[in-house]
Amino acid sequence: MTRSGDGQRPNHPVDPILLFVVVTLAMVGLMVVYAATFHRGSGTVIAQVIRAGVGLVALFIGLKLRHTALNGRFGWWLLFLVIILLILTSVIGQKFGGARRWLRFMQVSIQPAEIAKFVLPMWLAFYFANLKEKLDPKWDFWNSIIKPGAMVIVFLGLTALQPAVGTTAIMAMSSLVLFFLVGVKFKYLAPVGLVAIGVLVLLVWRVPYANKRWNSFIKGECYDQQQSLIAIGSGGPLGKGLGQGKQKFYFLSNLHTDFAIASFCEEFGFVGSLGIFLLYGVFLLRGMWIGRETRFFSGQYVASGLVVTIFIYALVHIGVALRLLPVTGQPLPFISYGGSALVTNLFAAGVVLNVSRYSRRRH
Repeated sequence: MTRSGDGQRPNHPVDPILLFVVVTLAMVGLMVVYAATFHRGSGTVIAQVIRAGVGLVALFIGLKLRHTALNGRFGWWLLFLVIILLILTSVIGQKFGGARRWLRFMQVSIQPAEIAKFVLPMWLAFYFANLKEKLDPKWDFWNSIIKPGAMVIVFLGLTALQPAVGTTAIMAMSSLVLFFLVGVKFKYLAPVGLVAIGVLVLLVWRVPYANKRWNSFIKGECYDQQQSLIAIGSGGPLGKGLGQGKQKFYFLSNLHTDFAIASFCEEFGFVGSLGIFLLYGVFLLRGMWIGRETRFFSGQYVASGLVVTIFIYALVHIGVALRLLPVTGQPLPFISYGGSALVTNLFAAGVVLNVSRYSRRRH
């Protein structure tokens, strides 16, 4: 494995398989948003098309901006900016559903937590890459847990203050997975994982909306999840057809955001949903393969951290729709309606595609 700062140029084309998967999922997203909202007029789908256009620009930037440029001073400035945005969100952010998650600048609203969920694994990736590149790396508790864990705690604490319990839990999970992938000893990770579970339980208990969602889930009384299962079941093998789903007629709220997969399953059935699951599986496996094949430790860890984060968000969204998890309000990556999530997901995909250009194999 090569040091990340050796100045070598790309020697490989962009990975076509990952690019195809990402573009396909984004196109499916436009179709889902249209099918779930066309009865209200064209405003929602036009807004999503504009956001997808911005997202494609973000993907191009992530693809062209060499991933190692996110290391060093630029990476620290980006980290500082996101922390400031998270603090501002907790103080002056727009409150909705019992939490402050949005910052509004003139006519544009952003969700800083959507940026944070990728900035954190990128920072961790470079931290561990720099540690790995030392001639005598010390993988003791201080260097492998305390120092990087302090930054994780800062990010999780700021998202928990909003409070965004689901986002906090997923960021914690993706961070633990990245710690494991880079080689942190299990004897260090096990107690950290137990503490994280304890903190999550405390958050669910103390945050009113999270407590309400958990109790509804345990009792099987969540109306939206019941309607989600109806939507998924009524799709049958091949679905009702594009735009023919009934849940959009105000039976299931947030159909094009929190339950986008239910909308897709209703209209495209088991076969269509299987295709979506397959695309996310290919996204994860291909992203991990790209990380394994890169010349840089930083590229290996960045690619792994980003694809794992996106995949976990997809699993949580699908788990909620299938009533395997309590409602979290998490969008389906690349598919659900929304600007902050779509743009940051596409930027992250662009960074992984950038890593694919630095393969150990010569083209």
